[in-house]
Amino acid sequence: MSIPIAFIICTEPGRLEGQSLMLAQSIRKFCGQLKNTPIYSFHPRVGEPISKQTQDAFEALQVTHQQVPINREFHEYYLANKPLVCAYAEQNIDAEILVFLDSDKCFFSEPKEFLLPVNCNVRIRPEYGQGIGSTGLRDPQEWYWQKLYEVLGVKREVFVETPIGNKKIRAYWNSGLVAVRRSIGIFTAWKENFEKVMRMNITPPQGMYFVEQSVLSVTLCSLEENISHFSSAYSYPLPLHNRLSKESQLKAWDDIVSIHYFNLFFYNDWNAQIQRLKNFNRSSDKYQWLCEGVVRHKMPRISVMHRYMLTVRKIEQKLRVFKLNSQVSNWIEKIANF
Repeated sequence: MSIPIAFIICTEPGRLEGQSLMLAQSIRKFCGQLKNTPIYSFHPRVGEPISKQTQDAFEALQVTHQQVPINREFHEYYLANKPLVCAYAEQNIDAEILVFLDSDKCFFSEPKEFLLPVNCNVRIRPEYGQGIGSTGLRDPQEWYWQKLYEVLGVKREVFVETPIGNKKIRAYWNSGLVAVRRSIGIFTAWKENFEKVMRMNITPPQGMYFVEQSVLSVTLCSLEENISHFSSAYSYPLPLHNRLSKESQLKAWDDIVSIHYFNLFFYNDWNAQIQRLKNFNRSSDKYQWLCEGVVRHKMPRISVMHRYMLTVRKIEQKLRVFKLNSQVSNWIEKIANF
């Protein structure tokens, strides 16, 4: 008998273990009537399994974890895990609604918007900023999207508005939180299109990154699905709070359904970074629970210098579009001995 809804996550050895555990703990504690929703964790690459400690913790949280080597062809590209795992789940988990979650998320309220209405087959969030997206014909990244449209058969143009800068860009959605009606086959179409694009070596100007996310976006356009957007309280990009448009900013922790924290807790100054959020009320037991979880799972493990190096690397990627090759990030990496 089909279950109403199931959550899908990826967990591989290392930092994802603590993130997935805190995610599962937040679901069991804060998700109200959905707190007992089945959680399926997948380790999709060949290699050492997750630790026995994590396995035991998953069992206590009633998380079903399995290592299934379904990412062999694109083993070196870890983001390939997403479409491959989602398609596998779509074909093997008998649930009406599947929700894929990046591990760097945490819940603080019941996610009622996961329960898709009858006329809705997919719900997702626009990407927070433009990133590798295109504003249209004059954008230097337009050629990449036009190539994807051609290869994947997009017949109508769709645009979204980014929460950062209210910028109108070609439909580009964030793949870290996706709810679909399983019977439609959206995840399987995503996987097939991803494999096609990868084998054709079609990559964004900055290199092979976020291919899976752009391909998901173009897949949804090609399927001509009626896309529903999660509200701002879902997958709230906490480290980007100060950059969000006023309409997208939340004011208090208790307004949040879930956060997306990226690499925030990877660095030793994570608490100081949260303190810098402007006009944001942190006086909540939920915030205290999060802080205790970050410490409990020993998430901070690296110097802030690493973050600066990543920032420089992003700038270098943008410069490559103009055929300017900088090696500053490599120099920082050697000096800091990461």
